[in-house]
Amino acid sequence: MARPETRRNVVISIGVMLLFFVGCLIWTKPKPVSWNDISRTAAIESSVEQGTWAIDTSPWLDFTRDKVSLNGHFYSGKMPLLSAVGAVWYSVLYKLGLSLTPDCATRARGCAYYWVTLLLIGAPASATVGLFYAWGRYLNLSAAIALLGTLTLGAGTMLLPYSLVLNHHLPSAASLFIAFFLLMTRAPRDARWMLGSGLFAGLALMCDPLSGLMATALFVISAVRYRVRSLYFLIGVLPALFATAWLDLQITGTLLPPYLTPSAYDYEGSTQATNPVGNISPDDPVQYAFKMLLGAQGLFAYNPTLWFALAGIVIVVWTRNHPIRFEAAAIGTAFVALALYLAFRTGNLGGVAYGERYFVNAIPNVMAFVFFAPPLAVTRFRPAFAALFAVALALSLFSSYQGARNPWAYVEPPFHLTRDAATGTLGVKWTVNINQIGFLKQ
Repeated sequence: MARPETRRNVVISIGVMLLFFVGCLIWTKPKPVSWNDISRTAAIESSVEQGTWAIDTSPWLDFTRDKVSLNGHFYSGKMPLLSAVGAVWYSVLYKLGLSLTPDCATRARGCAYYWVTLLLIGAPASATVGLFYAWGRYLNLSAAIALLGTLTLGAGTMLLPYSLVLNHHLPSAASLFIAFFLLMTRAPRDARWMLGSGLFAGLALMCDPLSGLMATALFVISAVRYRVRSLYFLIGVLPALFATAWLDLQITGTLLPPYLTPSAYDYEGSTQATNPVGNISPDDPVQYAFKMLLGAQGLFAYNPTLWFALAGIVIVVWTRNHPIRFEAAAIGTAFVALALYLAFRTGNLGGVAYGERYFVNAIPNVMAFVFFAPPLAVTRFRPAFAALFAVALALSLFSSYQGARNPWAYVEPPFHLTRDAATGTLGVKWTVNINQIGFLKQ
């Protein structure tokens, strides 16, 4: 029988999860507005209503440029697994009279976008927040500290804004954190839990290939800690891999995702580069990396509490004989590798959206180490660390609130650094004004 304290932790974790889900119920957006979510909406709508993954006849076709042309047909430019899961759920909603067409608001039973997003995005986001509290308690921290760390992740990072719209970043982030949680808390007692860890790592990878760096870090952790038994992890990856390969075969006739075919972006009106994944490298990687991390679209400008999470990673790695020293090094290395890839191989800073959204998949696993840095890691009150954290948290909360109003619109972070590309001169900019404060709305 579970101890009372364990039962209490479970109850609070579920309560945290439900509280976040209520927020998703209130604030999830009613319709797609960006190329990103329109592309996936078109794929889901076409697969259910027209029985094909081609979106040629979808009413959403002309609303998105996030598409590819293959064998004379247009397809969504997104990985297909998340859309396939969404299609299963939408098929139920469609039978109930809900629709994904642009004119759904005029129909008697309304739009399905809200409900599709709530299940595919809001539910896994809520599970992540609930498990994050459980992670804090697993580290033997007080309930108050665990809740404060959970607040930091759930309401003070890009997790909240991207929990409210149809996108692949959030399900990938949720899957990676669940994989991390199982590997860290369950596998030590029974290595077979690595099957589940591998399963969620595979889901993350098949939702967002950029999560492959963090998924690789998790596999390396399993290989170092469990050696031959890490095969459980690899076996767990296979279902998502095989499902995606089967979907790719239906769409492209090959085992490759549609967006990895260079010629798929070579069509009239295309706004993507004619190379795999449609990305181009920045002309000035230094300036681009500065904007991406510290500047007007900077990850740490939008989410300054991430500095404390990075500090936690450094502290753990620096501490000789720390029980999870290797795990911190692996997660930190994956994060740095992701930053370097984005700095040198992408050029659009996440497009017209809130923050550098390509980092979303890594945020929960990096934030897991915020509990190892002051002020959350110490019992003795240190005013300086507490004041710095309070300021960072306040800025993060406000920034996350801004993003939640409309995740598919650019908004400057409340405080960020500036850099003159020609001279390298640094400056600061403060952008908060009282008119930005009001009820959460689009």
